[in-house]
Amino acid sequence: MTILENAPTGLAEEQKVAVRSVYQEVAAEYDERIPGSGPTDEGFTQAERDFVLSKVRAGQKVLDMGCGTGRFTVPMAEAGVQVTGLDISRAMLDVTEAKLSARGLSGDLYEGDMAHLPFEDNSFDVVTSMLALMHIPLEDREAVFAEVARVLRPGGRLVIGVKNGLFEQFFKGDRFAAVDITDVEAKQLLFTKTRGGKDLTAPWYSFTPQDLNALCAASGMTVTHLRGNSTISAWLADEVLQDNGVAGVVRALEKNLGDVPPFNHLGYHILVEAVKPRR
Repeated sequence: MTILENAPTGLAEEQKVAVRSVYQEVAAEYDERIPGSGPTDEGFTQAERDFVLSKVRAGQKVLDMGCGTGRFTVPMAEAGVQVTGLDISRAMLDVTEAKLSARGLSGDLYEGDMAHLPFEDNSFDVVTSMLALMHIPLEDREAVFAEVARVLRPGGRLVIGVKNGLFEQFFKGDRFAAVDITDVEAKQLLFTKTRGGKDLTAPWYSFTPQDLNALCAASGMTVTHLRGNSTISAWLADEVLQDNGVAGVVRALEKNLGDVPPFNHLGYHILVEAVKPRR
């Protein structure tokens, strides 16, 4: 389904057009591009997956915003979740649809804008969004979080993963990237070495823990779980992490320290759960 009518005009809409255009072009190769090249990238990705799947259960109605090629939509459907995916790119949704069909799974897929969700109030038990909120224009942030609160049922939860703006204040490089690289200064995500042979860019804004607390509070939600992803490994050189013994110790420490302040605030990315009040 496509619901993009009455979209706003101006800078925010220009940025959304840029995001849509990029993902239309890279959709067929996206799954090859998303894995990073660092020695701890597998652990980083597994931490995302574990966090999301630990927050949903079979039978729940879940909206996966910015679902892309179904990196989390499909595993949630496999877990028995009644999943709905929303993305700004039809081409990305086509990949998700093909994956679901190949596995005999079902899900409702919508092409649309996170700032204008095409769903009724109190429609979902959980709203998830992993690595997609950074594409939201800054002026739309409050609207997106307000929309999430609107479509969540009382007691429902928002589960998200975002790049940590606090980490970027100390280190502006991209630690676990192969071809898609964040340019912190320019506020862009760079798509290099595309099949079409050209580099592409899309707007990209990270979130600090303070940003997330403020946005959730403004929409009436409360952050109940903030976990740092790659709280130690992101600060270490790849050469150090190539040692399997060191990498094993680091993974164990990260598992234990990911929820502990101040380490959880210093992760390369942040995984967050927020709850809408029951009344």
